[in-house]
Amino acid sequence: MTNHPSRPWIPVLAVLAGLTSVQADYPSTVQSDQPLAYYQLDDDTSRDGVNRNAGSVGASGDATQDLGRVHSIPGAIVGDGNRAVFFDGTSRTQVPWNAAMNPARTEPFTVEAWFKPSSDQAVPGQAPLSNRYAYPGADRTGWVYFQRKPNADHAESEPVGWNFRMFRGSGSSAGMDITSGVPYELGKWTHVVVVYDPADALNATLRIYVDGQEANMAEWTGGADGETPGYASNTSGNDPSQAVFGDAALSLGSYNNTDGTSLNPYFGGIDEFAFYSARLTPEQILEHYQNATNVNRTVSYDALIRSRNPAVYLRLDEITDGPDVSVNLGEARSAGIATHQPEGVRRPAASPLAGDTTAGSVAYNFRNSRRTVTTVPFHELNNPEAGLPFAVELWIRPMSDRQGGQCPLNNRYVRGTGRTGWVIFQRNPNLSYPPSEGHGWNFRMFTGQGGSGQDVVTGVDYVVGEWQHLVFTWEPIAYVDSPGGNDQWEGTLSAYVNGELADQQIRLYAANRNPPEDFDEPSDLGIGAYNAASGLGDNPFEGDIAELVIYNDYVPSLEQIRAHYQAGVNADLGRNYPSLVLSTPFAGKLEETGGPVTQRQGPATYLRFNDTAQYPLANSGTLGKVADGSAVLTANTAPGPRPPAFPGFAGSNTGLALNGTDQWASFNHPSGLDFEGQITLQAWVRPEATQGERARILSHGPQTPSAFLSRFLDYTEDPFEDALVNTTEVFLAIEDGTYTVGSRTSTVDPSLAPAELPVIASHVAAFPVPSSDLGGDQWVHLAGSYDGTHWRLYRNGVEVASAASGTGALRVPRGDWAIGSSGNGWADHFAGGIDEVAIYNRALSPARILAHYQAATQAGTPEIRITIARDANGVVLTWPAGAVLQSAGSVTGPFVDVPGSPASPHSVAFGETTFYRARQ
Repeated sequence: MTNHPSRPWIPVLAVLAGLTSVQADYPSTVQSDQPLAYYQLDDDTSRDGVNRNAGSVGASGDATQDLGRVHSIPGAIVGDGNRAVFFDGTSRTQVPWNAAMNPARTEPFTVEAWFKPSSDQAVPGQAPLSNRYAYPGADRTGWVYFQRKPNADHAESEPVGWNFRMFRGSGSSAGMDITSGVPYELGKWTHVVVVYDPADALNATLRIYVDGQEANMAEWTGGADGETPGYASNTSGNDPSQAVFGDAALSLGSYNNTDGTSLNPYFGGIDEFAFYSARLTPEQILEHYQNATNVNRTVSYDALIRSRNPAVYLRLDEITDGPDVSVNLGEARSAGIATHQPEGVRRPAASPLAGDTTAGSVAYNFRNSRRTVTTVPFHELNNPEAGLPFAVELWIRPMSDRQGGQCPLNNRYVRGTGRTGWVIFQRNPNLSYPPSEGHGWNFRMFTGQGGSGQDVVTGVDYVVGEWQHLVFTWEPIAYVDSPGGNDQWEGTLSAYVNGELADQQIRLYAANRNPPEDFDEPSDLGIGAYNAASGLGDNPFEGDIAELVIYNDYVPSLEQIRAHYQAGVNADLGRNYPSLVLSTPFAGKLEETGGPVTQRQGPATYLRFNDTAQYPLANSGTLGKVADGSAVLTANTAPGPRPPAFPGFAGSNTGLALNGTDQWASFNHPSGLDFEGQITLQAWVRPEATQGERARILSHGPQTPSAFLSRFLDYTEDPFEDALVNTTEVFLAIEDGTYTVGSRTSTVDPSLAPAELPVIASHVAAFPVPSSDLGGDQWVHLAGSYDGTHWRLYRNGVEVASAASGTGALRVPRGDWAIGSSGNGWADHFAGGIDEVAIYNRALSPARILAHYQAATQAGTPEIRITIARDANGVVLTWPAGAVLQSAGSVTGPFVDVPGSPASPHSVAFGETTFYRARQ
């Protein structure tokens, strides 16, 4: 650090002495070179249903999930990448009674949490938090949170906002009680804090804060007689004849263990719960809120909370074991949860919503005889009678122009004398394609009579790889007939694309029913392919689906449809997209009637598809969470390189085990990883003896080319408009028995047709795989780079191949990154182990690549110390030969090599504060 000469010298010396660099392990060595992406693949894979306490009472403050399944969703802290929990109305997690969370009425305490409600239900009151002793006949003690109505436009008599109710140990009577009175939005995080501040046993103040600001205050002054306390805390050791399920636990998601089966469940998200045996100040509460909402925070949110010494602090970022599902935010609730079938969808994939880093999608494919599909069981709310209006809304991104009835969404029943329900088909992208069944998107309704359907077709162009917003609406006009008992109605069927009406027709429709005509299983909803009622997995779709909504007994207005589209594509509007969706029917009925409107008017189904992956993979590189990934049909549970052979790794180091067939890891297409020119790709691999012709270790792309590619080659036709015929890729792989690093293009030139294949141009360095590397029992360090003139390949720290090339890394628009397969995950799978994957947007030097290998294989590297001396103009820094001086503006970095690579000793003039360190 350099300081002005007037500052004391000793502190300068102390700071520099503390900034020695020790590369004694592999991960820190890699991170010192600042990769854009670094997947250590050591993410926690425990799934024990315990939410761990980071507060002062330790494990006694852990919460255990004891009802239903608690789901993981993106958390409340902006830019943090943390997870939160979603309670679906059947789930709960509890902290057993402990004294620190139940201080005497004369002691202050603070309760803090983030809530993200998904329902406006105010009656009966949803209880997101409960710390109340409430066995039948008991004198109630403790406290409970209630969610009241969102705003005054709701007809219920309950007040607006969040309610904190305390009990005073006298029957079921409440004592102190406070409601925020501040409106909240469904689908949006809100910060709620309650502070209990007693003066003595009879006099106390209760304050509630919303989003950092005091919302309301209540005082207790001994009750009506001046002698009655307003609060009694829970105690332990209660009479077991009454406390049949034990002392009162702190419950998240519903009432606690003392309330029997009437649990007032909460439907929504909770994050960052903290209980303090102290009174937080208004300034501290505001600081918490401001930190959480500031992506450029200088102190992490969890560090700030811990600095306040909470007794219990639940980050709630643990993942629960169970089937691969996505939560339904609609009124069907847990009965409408979507289950991803075991063929392996990719999620969360990229989102269409501009500026929403917590949104996501699900990616579907049809490769390798696998047909990925998601199903939702039959629910009457998703299948209103044909005499009721309904609407279907989604964002969709096709990744192939293949025809033949690709089906992104299917709610059809095909058995019996007549088909019922509806289906969506992908048609041609535009009119330059051969005439078939139209172009755009086809919504087909069935009449309950025979197998034919009645359509609307959008007739609007789409581009493979780009998102479109679709809405289809049904508005019944008149009853027609009842063929086979399937009530048939005439009505108006409309299609909207990107906020505008695209087609509208008068059609006939018969809805699915339960039981169906033949008394078989009723129709499920299929996403990504046909449903079980139509042939599960048939007519698979290749592409991404996001923000899927089904509205029951309501059709959004054109203004609402436009607002949804605009909110999705324009982050500057400041509209919270899920809030718009969840409130759409309510808002429409409010405008129609003038209000007030009753609760629970939300959509039947709302699948955001942004749920946490079953096995997420964190990026430790400089791009941070935007490049986080997920394992597909596998997990990072296999042993990676470990001591004693690799002392630079922890003894518990893990990696991915891949079967060469369908297991891989995805990290989508972060913009920061789509670059050209210099690059370094790096990984540890343990290849099995048998590999495919091409087994990708790390790959960006290639894209999926047009399904009509052969037509362009065979018939000398120009490619259809916007058809993807040229592809690019960057990769580290085993190809035909050689380690290979490089880039490749596949180009179609119709003027050269007829031709059997596209023109392939490979820019690679390759080296035959030693037989000793194969067999799955030996870890090998591989690195490949392009330095501006040559592709270079390194094995175990030593260069083994190079090739001159004017082409380095290539941009791969619409192409994803993957570990163990092609970028989209559906081909070229690797068999064996992969660990410690890193990507740099520059060529690492041979010395640095060797240093990485040595950091793994050597017991330790001597620490590098910087010594300092003062001269007339500043300080002189001295460090060992061979080391590289780095600098940063902050002690926490990021550190970069000092420009010009100065040799030791190096003079630094007094000026701005700068921190230095040295690296190997």
